[in-house]
Order: sequence, then structure tokens, then C-alpha cells
Amino acid sequence: MLNSMRNFVEKFAKNIFVWLGMWLLVATCTFACAQDRDKNDGEATQAESQDKDVSASSRRDAAKRAKKAERKTRKDKKEKNFATTKLPPAPDPPPEFEFFDGVIFSRKVNLGFKNVLCFASARRPLAMLWREAGQEGSTAGETFPIKLVPRELQRIFGRPVEAAQISVLNASGQMLSRGTATQVTFGLARRPVYLLVEITPSRPQAAGKD
Repeated sequence: MLNSMRNFVEKFAKNIFVWLGMWLLVATCTFACAQDRDKNDGEATQAESQDKDVSASSRRDAAKRAKKAERKTRKDKKEKNFATTKLPPAPDPPPEFEFFDGVIFSRKVNLGFKNVLCFASARRPLAMLWREAGQEGSTAGETFPIKLVPRELQRIFGRPVEAAQISVLNASGQMLSRGTATQVTFGLARRPVYLLVEITPSRPQAAGKD
């Protein structure tokens, strides 16, 4: 009786150990499979996220390239239109002032008239005369008569000049008088006058000329 009980207990214990081992093996396999599934799911999610990032980046790059191409097209079109557009020419300067353009009065000429200064341009057929201010016995409105003959004109301009080619101008370019065949006559006050060599007079007459 005692031996039978001992045998039963030993068999029962062996069966318990076998069942525990089987359950432990099943649990280990289940846990390992679950970890593998989690790892695979994580890798799949990461790959999908990377694919989405790459796709979004590609779309952004494509949009940037499209905008850049559009800007270049607009720029090329604008430059082409500008190149083909003909701008109107610059307006001509008023003839009343073109004789002053780039003039430097560098030569002083002694004409022998008291209190009268004369300067001429070495490059342009233009001379300037005026009366010195503050001279005793002279007033601001007083006019001094000047008469220039071809000899004096040659001294002013450095070459033979016909008196009939001389126009006497004021500071606005208006003509005060015109030389004759033998001489140039005009009245000289405190304001300077200009002698310009012209073949044909083209200056407007100054208002108030006697």
C-alpha cells in the first residue's frame, strides 16, 4: 500500500514537471513571437514614415523648381520686351543755351576799352564781355557803346572773322544785335554779353531792344 502511494506521488510529480515545462516553452515562444511582431510593425511604420517624408520632400522640391522656372520665364519675357521696346530719343537742348555747353573762357583779351573786360574760349567761337562794377562815374543802368571791327574780332577769336557772322547775345541766349559787313556795335552795361560766331543767325530777338 505504501509503495503504491509512493509510486503515484512520483508519477504525479513527473507529470507536473512535464506540464510546467511545456507551458514554459509555450509561453516563451508566444513572447518571442509577440516581440517579433512588434519589431516588424515598428520597422514597417518607420519605413512608411520615411516614405512619406521622402514623398513630401520630393513634392516641395518639385514646387520650388516650378516656381523658379516660372520666375525665369517672366524675367526672360520682361528682358525681351525691354530689348524690343524703342525708347524715344532725348529731347534736344534749347538753342538759347547750347552755345554755353562745355565752354571755358580761358583767354583774356585787351581791347583797349576802359573798364571793359573780355574773355574768349580757346575751343569755341565764343567770347564774353562786361563792364567792371564799382568804377567811379558809372551807374548800374549806364550803357557803354562798343564798336568792334574785323581787326579786333581777329584778336578776340584768334582768326579772321567777318563782322556779319557775329551775333551779340545775352545770358539767356537771345540776340541783342547782329554785326554788319564792317563792324559789330552794341551797348554794354554791367551784365555780360556774349559774342558768338554764326553763319546764319538763329537766336530769338531779345525783348525791349531799341
